[in-house]
Amino acid sequence: MYAWYRQLHPPTGIENCLHCNFTSEKYEDLVVSAASQLTIYRLRKKLEIVTKDEKEKVRKDKLEQIGTWQLHGNIQSMKKVRFAGCAKDSILLSFKYAKLSVIEFDESTFEIKTSSLHYFEEDLSENGSVSRNTIPKICTDPENRCACMQLTSTNIAILPFRTRETAVVTDDSVGLSNAGTRGHVLSSYEINLKEVDPQVQIVKDMKFLHGYYEPTLLILFESLRTWAGRIAVRQDTCNIIAISLNVSEKLHPVIWSLGSLPYDCKYVYAVPKPIGGVLIFAVSSMIYLNQSCPPHGMSLNSHTKNSTSFPLKIQDGLAITLDLSKAVFLSPDRLVVTLKGGELYVISLVVDSMRSVRSFHIEKAAASVLTTCITLLEEGYLFLGSRLGNSLLLRYTEAARMEISREEKALTSEPASKRKRLNTAADWAAADDADDLEVYGRDISTASSGQLFSYTFEVCDSILNIGPCGSSELGEPALLSEEFTPQKESDLELVILSGKGKNGALSVVQRTMKPQVVTTFQLPGCIDMWTVKGPIKSKDESTDKESKEEYHGFLVLSREDSTLVLETGREIMEVEESGFCTSQSTIYVCNMCLRDGNKVLRRYTIQVCSNGIWLVEGLKQIQHVPLDIGSPIVRCSVSDPYALVLTEDGQVVVVTLQQEEGENTGKLYCSNPSLPQVPQVDSIYLYRDTSGMFVTNAEECDPNSSVMDQSISETNRSFVSKEKSTSSLKPMSEPEPMRKTMTVDEEDELLYGISESSMFSEQSSFQMSSTMPTTSDTMNMKSSKQENEKDATYWAILVRANRNLEIYTVPNLTLVYVIKSFSVGHKLIVDSSSSHSFSTSDSEKQTESRYEGSPPVWEVMMVGFGHEASHPYLLARVGDELLIYEAFSYRSKSDAKKFKRPSLKLRFRKVDHGKLMRRMAGSYSPQDEKTARKEDSVSKLRYFSNIGGYAGVFICGPYPHWLLMTVRGALRCHPMIVDGRVTCFVPFHNINCPRGFLYFNGQGELRICVLPTHMLYDHPWPVRKVPVRCTPHFINYSVEHKIYALVTSVDEPCTRVPFMGPDGEREYESLDEGDRFIYPTIRKFSLELFSPVDWQIVPNTRVDLDEFEHVTCMCIVPLQSTNFHSSHQNYLCLGTANIMGEEMGTRGRILIFEIIEVVPEPGQPLTKNKLKKIYADEHKGPVTALCGVSGYLLAAIGQKMFVWRLDDNNSLKGVAFVDTQIYTINAFSFKEFALIADIQRSITLLRYKDQYKTLSVVSRDVRTMDVYATQLIIDGTSLAFLVSDREKNVTLFVYNSEAVESSGGTRLLRRADFHVGAHINTMWRVSTVASDTASNAPNEVYSKSQVTMFGTLDGAIGEILPVSEKIYRRLLMLQNAIVSGIQHIAGLNPKSFRTVVREQKSLQNPMRNILDGDLLWKFTGLSFHERQELARKIGTTADQILDDLMDIHRATCVM
Repeated sequence: MYAWYRQLHPPTGIENCLHCNFTSEKYEDLVVSAASQLTIYRLRKKLEIVTKDEKEKVRKDKLEQIGTWQLHGNIQSMKKVRFAGCAKDSILLSFKYAKLSVIEFDESTFEIKTSSLHYFEEDLSENGSVSRNTIPKICTDPENRCACMQLTSTNIAILPFRTRETAVVTDDSVGLSNAGTRGHVLSSYEINLKEVDPQVQIVKDMKFLHGYYEPTLLILFESLRTWAGRIAVRQDTCNIIAISLNVSEKLHPVIWSLGSLPYDCKYVYAVPKPIGGVLIFAVSSMIYLNQSCPPHGMSLNSHTKNSTSFPLKIQDGLAITLDLSKAVFLSPDRLVVTLKGGELYVISLVVDSMRSVRSFHIEKAAASVLTTCITLLEEGYLFLGSRLGNSLLLRYTEAARMEISREEKALTSEPASKRKRLNTAADWAAADDADDLEVYGRDISTASSGQLFSYTFEVCDSILNIGPCGSSELGEPALLSEEFTPQKESDLELVILSGKGKNGALSVVQRTMKPQVVTTFQLPGCIDMWTVKGPIKSKDESTDKESKEEYHGFLVLSREDSTLVLETGREIMEVEESGFCTSQSTIYVCNMCLRDGNKVLRRYTIQVCSNGIWLVEGLKQIQHVPLDIGSPIVRCSVSDPYALVLTEDGQVVVVTLQQEEGENTGKLYCSNPSLPQVPQVDSIYLYRDTSGMFVTNAEECDPNSSVMDQSISETNRSFVSKEKSTSSLKPMSEPEPMRKTMTVDEEDELLYGISESSMFSEQSSFQMSSTMPTTSDTMNMKSSKQENEKDATYWAILVRANRNLEIYTVPNLTLVYVIKSFSVGHKLIVDSSSSHSFSTSDSEKQTESRYEGSPPVWEVMMVGFGHEASHPYLLARVGDELLIYEAFSYRSKSDAKKFKRPSLKLRFRKVDHGKLMRRMAGSYSPQDEKTARKEDSVSKLRYFSNIGGYAGVFICGPYPHWLLMTVRGALRCHPMIVDGRVTCFVPFHNINCPRGFLYFNGQGELRICVLPTHMLYDHPWPVRKVPVRCTPHFINYSVEHKIYALVTSVDEPCTRVPFMGPDGEREYESLDEGDRFIYPTIRKFSLELFSPVDWQIVPNTRVDLDEFEHVTCMCIVPLQSTNFHSSHQNYLCLGTANIMGEEMGTRGRILIFEIIEVVPEPGQPLTKNKLKKIYADEHKGPVTALCGVSGYLLAAIGQKMFVWRLDDNNSLKGVAFVDTQIYTINAFSFKEFALIADIQRSITLLRYKDQYKTLSVVSRDVRTMDVYATQLIIDGTSLAFLVSDREKNVTLFVYNSEAVESSGGTRLLRRADFHVGAHINTMWRVSTVASDTASNAPNEVYSKSQVTMFGTLDGAIGEILPVSEKIYRRLLMLQNAIVSGIQHIAGLNPKSFRTVVREQKSLQNPMRNILDGDLLWKFTGLSFHERQELARKIGTTADQILDDLMDIHRATCVM
């Protein structure tokens, strides 16, 4: 059996973060990694955000995504470094098996490039495979002189960097790995720490120290192994050594060492200058060490009384632990620490006059998310990355100042005559030489003034995380509209349990957009439609609400030979007589406004037909402009106050709305510019830029002159058409009142990030309206200055028949940018206007034949995405595909010399959106290009400024999609397949449909819809995160009652310990250890019902379990009550285990509940469902797995599997049993078979024969495997077993009794294996999409298959689909070609990454047989010529490969 693997949803759990100048010299970035995903953000301050109700505005600090990249390997560690002579930072990335890559950002291509590779895997096997378990941690020298990476428990690697001091090093010292960096990274070497200090056994942590002449590495290690149960005889086993690294001579003497540190020391933090030294975090203590000062330690709880002999001071009332903590320095004497429970503490180092730490001041500041990584963005901002909850951006401020205690003051006070010179205000005043300021730096001695700082933290932004994906369940959306045809594959939503403790939540995700239908009309024959607003109403004619809302007033429908005008108010009515032209089909309708500065004087409607233009105000015709230029009009594009009109023979007409002199009315003026007519213009678009990126290489501009007539000095001016307030052309919306300060529960913000309602309102209100222009820079990244708005500029985008794209200024249409062969889809687009000419020589005509093979450009659009349209994107429909390019500012010195005429300082990079929109092969008859162009004359790219608070582009066609972007800067593309083909689409704002939209489906039905407000669409998938504020464990969905059953737990301190008394009865011993004792925690489990209507817990359904009782499994099982009763009834079954320590045997219970319907309580309609307990009894072992087989209950109790029958008296009666392996963690059944998974002994296939009442072992995997999850792979009549394990692999097993290697069927055969790179903890199966949503043609290739989907602990979602051998062989050849044919970030090898990983070497080679869909999907992002070349190498065509990928995409587009 062969299969296809692909990651559908990127990982969201952030593991590493750092702050550096990676993409720009001027602006700092936040770089985060989640598994194999690398994402870059930038902090944008004080963005003006409109609330959801559009009544108020608020200024917020937000993180804006710059870019994201997928790597072929999981990032283990990440550090920044700035090489000598470089203006930007580079990043060191470490990967498994001691691989290290140095990457940097290339501004010319807007991509990451690899500058250095280092590989130490061969050295790991010298001492055996056990040493490979070490995480390759990186640390860098503060002076950027070298870096260090841990290889094994006793080996480290040193990477020297070329500095100004080492510039005289000979070329012999330059290794092969630095060929691309010209000597930035010198040759690396290794250090065996056992040779440095024989006591080194295990390195725990290491850091470079501040303030040393040479790089000095401090290493925290353990000399003798011990643990908590052995500290009575062996304690204080940790030591430190500091080695000075002479990288040129490769010498490393020990300059400082100290032993007998507490055994539980975990982390090392180097204290910055001028204090220096090191801070060591142990689990129960904190110690400051300095080479020239005596050590100072503090006990954090009472555990240190018996665990260490190191002298520690005690602070009353303090009881915390520092295991799993993260810390970062806010200043040289203050650091913020996050504990494993999410608490934020600020630790101040109280320093005396000799800059020696004499005391610690620890203060709790807030309660926040469970943190995995932490970094300081800039002064005042802190980022907390988390794998268990939403990552948070915090702003901290100094709240107050506190007087330090007398004891601390006495420690630090000394006579002035004995004090060193400090950099306090008094010393600064007494300093005669200004050099003292440089020597001593700024004031860090808080003790000198007797004061300490107190901080407050405020949540500014959050990054959503749906991981770790624990359990999952498919359910039916509660609010799905009835108008949609029921589809079992798409009418589903996925509920994932994620988080832990206070970060526990339910993540409700959907793969597609599911709009809410308000009403539907039957209007056949409509080709296109538009919504426009009515005229400006006076204050007497409009209410306050109407004047603020600005509802759409008219709906214009175009038919083949007529136009229908509808008035949209509280009711939609047809307009009989109006100023619109209704006797012919309409090409385009849009509003155009007459303005006086920012004030809108008149609002008109422009209607474009094939032979003229009509200007209408309300229903009154103002002007009719007949255009008799020898060819009918086919396209139009409007950007107030200009319009571009394109005729069938390629003529372009510029239309301008201008105010008549002395009157308050406007008129249209047309001009036919002299553009070259050969090659013919096929598509046009008019773009209004407010981002500031569209700037030519000249400095100034004369908008009224032609560039051809200017002198050389004039050519250096910027050639843009600026708005003038006197011309009344600036389209500004009415100013909205500024928003008041938003009041949100601060505790909830710190715990869970921004709440769902506030998060939605903030995200959804970053409208892409071009009516609020702002100042921006390259990737924009300046703070917006609304008071000094930048003038908007207008640009015409033209596509010619030879597939060239040209950009002209408006209104004078001067060429400033040319893209040759645009439809080819190059990865990077640069200006080629310097070599461009419109000559039609014989050689030019001969090359026209080569364009016939490239796909045609049907439509082009330039739109500003993001907050205030600050990110220009170029969209184009090319053939059956969608090309998306992002504009970024770039101009090299060579480009400035090359271009003699004005040209834009822009480049475009291709955005790999990963969406295929090819029609199914055979579902339509092929026609020539001219006929296809006529069918595609209706615009499919529809811009909307505010639908449900979002702005973007809707893509009509057989496979409609939404393109969205908010202030977060990430482009999201969501399909909407729930209603099939969409022929046309418009936004619609009405009193009965606020911020909604209209569209026609393939059946000619007009649907009026709104977006459901409970979902968030600014994420890879539409999602809703419901906090439960406890740890969720299991969830099941009852199809009959449409309700969820949820098992959760809360951690409670354990103040009593159970033990077995003399008479064999269970007794308890109370613990009373004082206030500073850290009590262990136990989980208190409970079961309750959860409603999918409002996502709230159903009242009065909570069932609490006993103390020390853990729920180990839950499932809904169909059971039959007697042998003579053939019908089944679904019951909710739970398995539990009593965990009371090593001295008491573990027992468990089986609990069976029935979900019943009752009369709901008054005012509480959700209380119609209750839980009725049917059975609860204790068994002689833990109940670890449950499932149903043939109407019976199959339960794993201890090391046996039992089959139980539910009798009529609601009791379980044993039917059969079989012995199993060590510990069964998972079981599920199909027909009369059951597949069980063991925690160490892989999987076993069981069979229950009802006729003989026997349960027997059919087959098993004889090799060891630590199983995480299991599921089936179904391909027609073939079946395989999919297993995920602890080493992040998935393996496919099959049962084949006829194979020789199966030993007569007693052994399961491995048929495929694959390294996923993430722990898969949950799986589910869905039927593939049976038919094409656009043409209803059956999907014969995968009609009898099922797609198996999974969730990982990193927050990713993926799929595995069985494929035929023919498709597998074809795509495997393509996969091998891509591995060697394209460059991979950080030099990682995809084939090596996907090879199955086994810590224990077996005598079996990897089976593979699973395609890497992530790698194959990169084929869709290649250019037209690159696809053809790769397809030619493997002996096929690019269309065949794209059809194969589209069939897979179409079959798996579920949920």
